[in-house]
Order: sequence, then C-alpha cells, then structure tokens
Amino acid sequence: MPTLFLTGATGAVGAAIRRHYLSNGWSVAGFSHSDDGFSQEGYRFWSMNASDEAAVEQTFSIASRELGAPRALIATVGGVRSWKTVEETPLEDFRALFELNLVTFFLTAKHAFRLMQEEGTVVSIGARPPDAKTSGYAASKAGVIALTQVLAEEGKSRRINANCIVPTIIRTKANEEWGDPADFEKWTKPEDIAALCFFLSSEAGKAVNGAVIRMPNRL
Repeated sequence: MPTLFLTGATGAVGAAIRRHYLSNGWSVAGFSHSDDGFSQEGYRFWSMNASDEAAVEQTFSIASRELGAPRALIATVGGVRSWKTVEETPLEDFRALFELNLVTFFLTAKHAFRLMQEEGTVVSIGARPPDAKTSGYAASKAGVIALTQVLAEEGKSRRINANCIVPTIIRTKANEEWGDPADFEKWTKPEDIAALCFFLSSEAGKAVNGAVIRMPNRL
C-alpha cells in the first residue's frame, strides 16, 4: 500500500486530496498546524509546523516508520496576506509570505526526498500570473514553481518526479465568502485538483516531470 505525505491536510484542498487517495487504497500521513478530527482507516494525522526544520525532520521520520516511506508528497501549505501595492507592503509581510509559501515547501520536499525510495512524486501548488497588490504572494509562489523544477531535475536519477499545479481561484468556503455567487462554477474545485494530483502520482502520470500545469477552469 503506497503512502502519501500531505501537508496542509486539514485545509479545503488537503481534505479533498486525502479523501481521493484513501478511496484509491493509499495510506495518508496528514500534516498541519491543527487537527480537524477527520478519521478513516489508513489515515494518520500529525500536528507540525512546516517552517521548523527540526519539526519536519522528526515528524516525517515518525510517520515514515509508522506508515511507510512516502511514495508521494503533496504540499498544499500556503496563503496570502492583505492586498497591498509594493510601496505599501511592510517588509515583515513580504518575508512572512516567503516563509509560509516557499520555506515550508523547501523543508518538506527536502526531507520527503530523503525518505523516498527509488521512485516517487512531489506535487506543489503554484499561483496564477501575478496581479497587482500581490508582491509577496506572487514572488514566493514563483519560487515554488522554480524549486519544483529544480527537484524535477535532481530527482531524475532516482525516478522521482516533481510537478507544480497552478489553479485559478479555488472554490472553497473561505473564497465563497468574498466571491460573486455567479462566478462560483467558474472556479477550480478541490476535487479536480485532487484528481490531477492522483494522476501525477500514478503509473499513468510517470512521463510528466518538471511541468507547470495550469487549471484555469472557466476563468
């Protein structure tokens, strides 16, 4: 039974991904800062600060012993802060977004790679083309895309693929709170992201490596 390591497991996208993998016979090790109480055979949860390297290394090691080495890592940790122009953005906000979006991916990919055997998959979540007032978010997510492509090159000798999915607005309850209901059907569903992740980590997706896969849905 293959094992998925899933960061951001309790978010809307993470929850959809864990359901999809569990329903297809995988074990899932879920990592997040808080537990949402989800329970199902084959699933284990660990509370983890993904920006703390010692915590990532220790928690991943425990999860690997209990559920098996990861066959795939899917990194969904990320977020945004208030929408401000470059001139208006405080340095601490800019740095915080790099910590949240890029550093967490770097650390989890680093330690998942060390645990993976001679085959595996890493999937990250990037961002659509930059908009105004998104400097920290856009720059840090561009770093996620670049780091994914570095991993794709470094993983070739071990048959470890790395790809980045770039959705537009994701249809989550949080986004529906500010969005126009007329647009909801145009947004990317978490379940569609989960299905693409599963394809990339399956035998059918083994030829896809270093790709930036956009999911614009109907926007």
